[in-house]
Amino acid sequence: MSIIQFKEANCKNCYKCIRSCQVKSIAFKNEQAEITEKECILCGHCFLACPQNAKSINSNLDTVKGYIKNGEKVYVSVAPSFASCYKDATFPKISAALKKLGFAGVEETSIGAAQVSHSFEGLMREHKMANIITTCCPTLVLLVEKYYPELIKYLAPVAAPMTAHGKMMKEVYGSRIKTVFIGPCISKMHEAGEAKGGGAIDAVLLFDEVMNWLKEEGIDLEQEDGDVREMKATINRLYPIPGGIIRTLDKQARANYKCVGIDGIDRCVEILDSLKDGKITDYFLEMNACPGSCLGGPGLKECSPSYLLSKDNTLNYVKNRTAKQAPVSEDTRLDFSWQYENRVPKRHEPTEAEIQQVFLRMGKTSDDKILNCGGCGYSTCRDKAVAVLQGKADMRMCLPFMREKAESISNVVLDNTPNAIVILDGDFNLMEYNSSAAELFRLNEKNYVGKPISMIIDCDDIDEVRDTGENIFDRKVYYKDLDITVEQTTIFIKDNSMYLLLIKDITEDEHQQQKMNEMRAETVEVTQKVIDKQMRVAQEIASLLGETTAETKVALTNLKKYIQESEDERIY
Repeated sequence: MSIIQFKEANCKNCYKCIRSCQVKSIAFKNEQAEITEKECILCGHCFLACPQNAKSINSNLDTVKGYIKNGEKVYVSVAPSFASCYKDATFPKISAALKKLGFAGVEETSIGAAQVSHSFEGLMREHKMANIITTCCPTLVLLVEKYYPELIKYLAPVAAPMTAHGKMMKEVYGSRIKTVFIGPCISKMHEAGEAKGGGAIDAVLLFDEVMNWLKEEGIDLEQEDGDVREMKATINRLYPIPGGIIRTLDKQARANYKCVGIDGIDRCVEILDSLKDGKITDYFLEMNACPGSCLGGPGLKECSPSYLLSKDNTLNYVKNRTAKQAPVSEDTRLDFSWQYENRVPKRHEPTEAEIQQVFLRMGKTSDDKILNCGGCGYSTCRDKAVAVLQGKADMRMCLPFMREKAESISNVVLDNTPNAIVILDGDFNLMEYNSSAAELFRLNEKNYVGKPISMIIDCDDIDEVRDTGENIFDRKVYYKDLDITVEQTTIFIKDNSMYLLLIKDITEDEHQQQKMNEMRAETVEVTQKVIDKQMRVAQEIASLLGETTAETKVALTNLKKYIQESEDERIY
């Protein structure tokens, strides 16, 4: 698991973290940024740059609290940059506060820094290395190991102050103690986990989380530790300041090299490129990944003031030694040698044909479309194409490409829909209209963009939407001047203060409906006339049938009577 984590719900696809990443170790997959751990150098710049609070740092705080709760003897190595957080924070005060949290002992990481400087001086006197790169910054070391393996030979084979001090404390206070480093650097978590360190540091805490812990416990930095152990060689507190390491070195030892301090990854990369090209020799290079060296570390995101105040506070801390007793560990001498390894990640190196294929898919078919705008987070379109082929980027991250694609789709829809589409600004002025609208409202002769819609049609519906805040859907409207009938939908787009009119011409439908109504009325009239005529005929027939029936009845009655009378006479 990477030390830097992303919160999926918070990532807003702004690509700012990718832009801030010097080595482009952040992949963008499924609309979510994620760390490519094998490529990451743990500089923390993405953590600082993220505007959405979408990144978090894995914390050892619960582990440390667990050590204390379980009764372990826990010793602290405090980086000297703590003084940058608080103007009046002395070491006796920070020692007292940390002991109240339950730590058994508190010492300065600068104790280890003194031994590291001594090792640097030995390398400079020997003058066996063509160039020496300091190795106190774990991020810088990772940068060399992962991206400049040919320069590993220039890394000083010396452990960083944190590891050196951890070894010293375990040598003096016992191998079973727990050691915790408190500092501004997240890459120290990687350094602590290195097997070469031999478990010198058991956990790493950032200044921000320790300061929050103190606040939660209601502990201030006013009281001083009555049993404080403060180092004698306070010059080594200069380590977190740009050029501070060089200032701790003996001038005679420095005679064989030109000593230069570099801070910031971009400057470090520039120097490493020069080293790679063989343009630099006999340099002692104090390199730090963070601008402002350790005073700009990501673990000081919340509690550090401006850089100048941080520097002044640290310089004052360097000058002032307030305690009389020194820790026993300060005089400890051990082997602080360190070896480095090639960590170059395996990546697909695309061919030129593959890159050109990505360009083709992104519509970058000519030089004028290769903008190198950097909106996607990559410096050039070519870098972006390579990232796409390596599975780290999506073509949709190209803003010009997506805009052109969206405009193309929009134009296809606008130009081919049979309905009129009109977009108005908040003052009812025409912003855009499609060809169907131009034909319907007879706007083909000149451009009406920017003109009031009232020049073309009535604004009653738009006024109603503005006044009521309720959108109108499929309302039938007759425009007398144009002699057209339409179904009109009027929508207010609040986010953009625009009005959208969707208009369907139903004039022909209305004419057809009118004809149908006329035919229906005529048919009803004819039908009624037929009915009336039929009724008259029926009545006449009925009248005739009535007379005939009456005559027939009389005749039959007479016939019946005659037959009965004849039968009677025959019997008698």
